[in-house]
Amino acid sequence: MSRYLSSSEGTWTPRLTNNHVGFLCKLAAMLALALLPLQARCSDDAPISLKPTLTDGALHRLNSGPVEIRGTASAPVMVRVTTSNGAHWLAKVTPENGTFLVRFPDDFGANALDAPCSLFIDAAPAESVHDGVFPGNSSSEATLLVYSKNGMDLASAFTDNFRDRMGNADKACKQWPILRTLTNLYMHSRGAALAKSGNPSFDLDMPGDFTWFKNNLSLYDFNNRDRDWTNPLQHRVARTFWQGVWPTWFNSSNDNPLDGNPKNENHSNYLPYSFSNDFADLLIMYLSKRNGIVPMNDDISTICSEGARNLMAMQHRDATNFALKDSLGKRETYTAGAFHYGMFTTGAFMTEGVGWFTNPAFRDYESGGVLNGRVIWALGESLRRYPNSPDVPQLKQAIALGLKFCLHDGASGGYVKRTAAGHVYWRDAGEHAYLLLGMLGAAAVAPQWKMALDPAKQPSPLTSLCADSLDALVDLEQPSHQWSQYPNVDAMAIAALAEGAALFADSLRANAWKQAAMRAADAWMQAKIDASERREPSVHFGLRVSPDKITNIWSAGGKTQLFYYQTGHWIHALADLYALTGEPRYRRRAEAMTAYLCGDNPFRARLFNEMGGVYNWSDDTDGDGIEDMLKQDMYPESTAFCQIGISHLINAINLRSPHK
Repeated sequence: MSRYLSSSEGTWTPRLTNNHVGFLCKLAAMLALALLPLQARCSDDAPISLKPTLTDGALHRLNSGPVEIRGTASAPVMVRVTTSNGAHWLAKVTPENGTFLVRFPDDFGANALDAPCSLFIDAAPAESVHDGVFPGNSSSEATLLVYSKNGMDLASAFTDNFRDRMGNADKACKQWPILRTLTNLYMHSRGAALAKSGNPSFDLDMPGDFTWFKNNLSLYDFNNRDRDWTNPLQHRVARTFWQGVWPTWFNSSNDNPLDGNPKNENHSNYLPYSFSNDFADLLIMYLSKRNGIVPMNDDISTICSEGARNLMAMQHRDATNFALKDSLGKRETYTAGAFHYGMFTTGAFMTEGVGWFTNPAFRDYESGGVLNGRVIWALGESLRRYPNSPDVPQLKQAIALGLKFCLHDGASGGYVKRTAAGHVYWRDAGEHAYLLLGMLGAAAVAPQWKMALDPAKQPSPLTSLCADSLDALVDLEQPSHQWSQYPNVDAMAIAALAEGAALFADSLRANAWKQAAMRAADAWMQAKIDASERREPSVHFGLRVSPDKITNIWSAGGKTQLFYYQTGHWIHALADLYALTGEPRYRRRAEAMTAYLCGDNPFRARLFNEMGGVYNWSDDTDGDGIEDMLKQDMYPESTAFCQIGISHLINAINLRSPHK
């Protein structure tokens, strides 16, 4: 589901296209009583804070010495460290002059830290911890990401299929002890308590709690996981399938009832679905894990292969137009190569008037939609990560057909455009950047692949198409060194230019691409947020309302909202620029945003949590300049883009500061 801040509109209006406020407000209303937020102001005089642990960032290089856990407190503190491998240790420490320091693993009696992992750190008053059990709302949380020269595998219980390589499922799967530990840790955490989703007695090992997890947290389609897949479900050809959100979310406000009666609010009356773009985002996230580290999830190769097959199954393959007339009587022109908007768990395609689009106000599909670029990105990454896969012929066919639509055939609908200099681009700078990232992924392993876009012209090598597409972004740069007022659009344009300049470093145009990316990033970083809007130093990017001013207030009369999918985009973009240039300012800002997600925030909680999920957004409800409300609204885009961004950051640091 895209909640996208569209660059094609002159003023901001709610548009449900890439994490957008219109949808967010709907979601807030839907969650209403069940997820009524706990407003917990986290002031500087909090009883315990782990923020000092994150002063130098949330990343810790393996074999660079013990991890120093620092904090502030006025009384003895119990510190717990849980690793992403499922082990945990305790240490009690008495503060001196209001501060404390404890080292892991040295002061915990733990084994040597000899493998990449996440360290989930909790600190609570020692007197409140009994028999190793922490209070449900721990006083402070933080995460440190311990990476090696090969990167690291980030947690993924939120999206996992709970199967191992041998096909064992649930309690029998190899990773069950880890999944259980991390899911329980989330359910008992401060973050979950603030979001009103916590349960201090939750145990994934209990059948009822596991069922609750599958219905109320997980994105994976467990209902169809264990069926006989020798016969597909309509267009759905493979098992791996991530729903747009957790199953109990679907209702009459966002889905069409199976029995035709919208008053029948039983969840079984609403069939879960996935949006093709969100599905693509999660696939890219999983593909990012294939970077040399043996992941926790032993079924990851199957997940990536099956996910790519289901994504390709969402592509329209013949010359007909699959779009229907919408509620306004308008019909888009989506022909061969375009991707369907989404798919129900049964394998039926989502069209106008059904699923999310049962509400005529939800129009993610219009004007070229927000689907095609991100799907091509995922398929290009699939080709890059698995260049010898049996799926390569199908991947190449899908990519070629998609590019033909997005760079040529889509012109009949007005979606393919040209810059003043004559370079072709898809829809707008942001959507074009997604598409370009997929092209670059494919070009990394097949640079001379010939593409026949226009039947009247000779096929062009993929390298030439990439260069022209990169030039289009340079053409579209505005005098204020931006493409749009929306941070997600410009972050992706910067990422595409930086990755293109790195991949085609020998090109005569590489420096122009690099300079455009740097100009835009520097201009965004120099723009300021009004002090009355943000009391705390702001590491996030918001709406750029003028060349030198940013705001996190998205509508007139509103209050600050932070959208974390945008944070993930900017971590990705700045990481790519750091990899390309070595300029430390890009790394510092990317690390600061990562540290925020890991606990250096007013909530003193893990927003990038133990299950690998990331909350969609947070609010400043009282307008005092400090965000104070969390909701249980972990979502594919925020989760995927933050994990993708952090993976890019770790890779960039390893590239620029290689292990000796």
